[in-house]
Amino acid sequence: MTDPFARFGVEHLSATSMLQFRSDPALGVLYLVFKIREAGSPAMHRGSALDHTIGQMLEAGATLDQAGAREMATAHYDCLIENTDEKYRPSDIKREREVVSRCLDECYPIVSSWDTPAAYQHPIRLNLQGIEVPVIGFIDLRYPDAVRELKSSGKPRPGIVDDHAFQVTTYAMAIRQESGAGPQDFVDYLTPSGMK
Repeated sequence: MTDPFARFGVEHLSATSMLQFRSDPALGVLYLVFKIREAGSPAMHRGSALDHTIGQMLEAGATLDQAGAREMATAHYDCLIENTDEKYRPSDIKREREVVSRCLDECYPIVSSWDTPAAYQHPIRLNLQGIEVPVIGFIDLRYPDAVRELKSSGKPRPGIVDDHAFQVTTYAMAIRQESGAGPQDFVDYLTPSGMK
């Protein structure tokens, strides 16, 4: 039997592509084989801006106060919005920019007390039995004994979303495969009303 991944030029999977295929196989094929992506959104850029800022806050020797972190996050958000080819409603852009600021104000006291991670955006590679290509991805925050995945939301979450649990567990499995030690895995929700 021919390797279907090689046949269709799929060099790797990701937690996102596996979730996409699970929830909508046709969309998953478009994503993996034809490289067609869904449109972005101001909310997506909000998450990227917060993620980036927290990575910078936690760098060894970083001295970013709350006002500086808020300014960095909103500037990064503005840059992402400005440099996309997609068009968004001005009201959506404004709303998500305000969420960036509120999330940072609520989360800064907690996140600024975290230790410096061993790595930010740490690349992972997971080999699964019976699957011809690896699963690759990037861990937001890798610690010696833990992995943390940062997610932002405009509203509080009652619990961990299944897709997010799948993603962070995939990353923890990759670290276990790489090092032989299984780290704890965490999903941290950054919201305008605090962290969960």
